[in-house]
Amino acid sequence: MKRLACVVATLLACGGKTDLTDYPDGSVEASVVDAKPLKDVVVVDVVQPPYVPLGTKCVVDPDAGAPPVWVPDDGGAPLHPPQIVSSGGPVLGHPVFVPITFDGDDLVNPIEDFLASVGCTSYWHSVMSDYGVGDAYSTAGVHLSDKPPDTIDDPAIGAFIRTKILGKLVPDAVQDSTLYVIFYPEQTDITLQGEHSCQSYGGYHSNFVMSDGRSVPYAVIPRCGNFGQLGGVDAITAVTSHELMEASSDPLPFTKPAYQFTEGNGLAWALAGGGEVGDMCEFNGDADFLPSDYPFYVQRQWSDHKAWLAQNPCQPTTTTYVAAAPLFVDTVPFDIGFGPQTTTGIKLAVGNQTTIDVKIIADGPWTSPVTVVGKDGSSFLGGGPKLSLSVSPSSGNVGDTLKLTVTRTGTNSTYGVEPFYLRASSSGAQTLWWGVVGDP
Repeated sequence: MKRLACVVATLLACGGKTDLTDYPDGSVEASVVDAKPLKDVVVVDVVQPPYVPLGTKCVVDPDAGAPPVWVPDDGGAPLHPPQIVSSGGPVLGHPVFVPITFDGDDLVNPIEDFLASVGCTSYWHSVMSDYGVGDAYSTAGVHLSDKPPDTIDDPAIGAFIRTKILGKLVPDAVQDSTLYVIFYPEQTDITLQGEHSCQSYGGYHSNFVMSDGRSVPYAVIPRCGNFGQLGGVDAITAVTSHELMEASSDPLPFTKPAYQFTEGNGLAWALAGGGEVGDMCEFNGDADFLPSDYPFYVQRQWSDHKAWLAQNPCQPTTTTYVAAAPLFVDTVPFDIGFGPQTTTGIKLAVGNQTTIDVKIIADGPWTSPVTVVGKDGSSFLGGGPKLSLSVSPSSGNVGDTLKLTVTRTGTNSTYGVEPFYLRASSSGAQTLWWGVVGDP
């Protein structure tokens, strides 16, 4: 609870200026002082009302087990977005969030409210149960009196959590399901592999290894002011939701990765911005939203189950999923640093052109025309466009087959493939479908 003191008097108002006149010799006109003696000065305390939580705090159920991982069956749709597959690492069966803030953070209350309530919502359940992650809970917040740094690099954050935060908590706080979430103020510039916060990214998660071999996951949330169309606490909770779900389904990305990357045939989707559950949906126009049953903004995230059924993989949503799915017939080689692999795509030499079919699909009734546009995606790999794409006709109805013509004008990828995407738009709805062009 904050207190603000304000001196209120007839001649000295709060935030105003005095009418007292100084003489050249430094004295003050006596009649002015005598007119309003000090006994008339009153101190008024303005007390900020206590914060009232907006969310419903998640309560630990000691008997609750983590849900089973969803496994694809024979009921998959013929054309469907890819699966995010496990690399074998652990997930957080019941995540325990530890919010960390610095003294003076005006948003500490809603931040802690969000972490304490998001992990048992229908929003959380709509995605996390696919990956064997159950309800999440929050501990009391850790409030730091330390002066926030002007700049800090990621390895120093891990070291700070290890030496400063873990030292303030009981040793048992370092458990398999604990996730430390540190919120830095606006004045702190965070660097990650040479990239700067609020310029290249709005948040991230990582892990470090203790001297006894235990791995500790953590998430870092910079204060970016506006992020996309959101500002204030809305921007913070949307970014934080992205990192909480990713850190829960892939808590040890550098030592024992779990749901970090797509199956091989979904390579193009991961090249766009990453293969974790939040990455796969963040570029959609409706990624950030305010649920009807939850008071904080969050980001839609990838559901393997919905993708398998060719329903909208970015959940939760109740809208009809309409997309333009390319019908790939080629197997394209690639290597992103883990050795030679293959993916479905288009084989095409530089300077050549080819045409493939594109099917307009939907998971429910849809009568409006669908406009389809092809776009080069090389900018996500740091290069200029090397593909020219056109769709003919440029629109159609669900069930129609369009023609996608691709011309490969060059190459700038070290992975051996050039990404592209098809954007399907209809009646305000918009979805993306990714593909790659590779060497013959």
